[in-house]
Amino acid sequence: MTEEYTITPTCQECDIVVLEEQRYCHNCGNYLGAEAVTINIFNNSDLRRVFTFYFIYLFICLLIKHSSWFNNYDELFWVELVLAAITLRFTWLNWPMIKPILRFNNFNWYILSGVILIAAVGSLLVTISVRELNVTFFHTDISYYQAYRLYNYPTLVMVYSIALMPALFEELTFRGVMYNYCSNFLNERLVVALTAFLFAIMHLNLMSLIWLIPFAFFIGNLRRKYNTLWYGVIFHFVFNLTACMFDLYRQGELF
Repeated sequence: MTEEYTITPTCQECDIVVLEEQRYCHNCGNYLGAEAVTINIFNNSDLRRVFTFYFIYLFICLLIKHSSWFNNYDELFWVELVLAAITLRFTWLNWPMIKPILRFNNFNWYILSGVILIAAVGSLLVTISVRELNVTFFHTDISYYQAYRLYNYPTLVMVYSIALMPALFEELTFRGVMYNYCSNFLNERLVVALTAFLFAIMHLNLMSLIWLIPFAFFIGNLRRKYNTLWYGVIFHFVFNLTACMFDLYRQGELF
């Protein structure tokens, strides 16, 4: 019986594992050769899926932002469910790679406490800074709570919409599905960077890029280092929840 051996490509300078598509080592920058395979949407199914998934996601976000069809949460509720269903569909297609990161791998109470603390403090700094900028330069003072006031249990609806749904499904989208697809043709540091920028762009707000990109880099590195989505989900939830609580406090609805 003949045994088959798989040769794993490595950098000749630092001996780190590289991908066949790389021309330069992501660790030391060494030139790997000109014979690297060029990746594009025509010859790589993973890249096609990333492109398709992100295009659908971005199209829906653009439709919400630039149309008058979604002026209240009655319509946005159903859009959230549609985006969640699309995410779950792509999750199912990518299930063998998604399943391991749905476990709370490498759990540590100190790390979890640090994640929660950084999220809460970071959210307060961003929320207060953005409010001051809006008041100073645009003479507006935006309140999340005002958009939910007409519903029964407005605080719960706001937390569900702003904190819970984005934390679960945006993390599953960007640090789950897209991260895993991109990992098949990029090294993980580039995947963290790419998914961070795609996440920030998806919010369609130029000023928010200032904090969304570091936010996404931090969560992406949590995903890379601990091989789980849950630190990122908790960070995302606490960050958005803190913004909600601050808004409720300003509106006199917290106590």
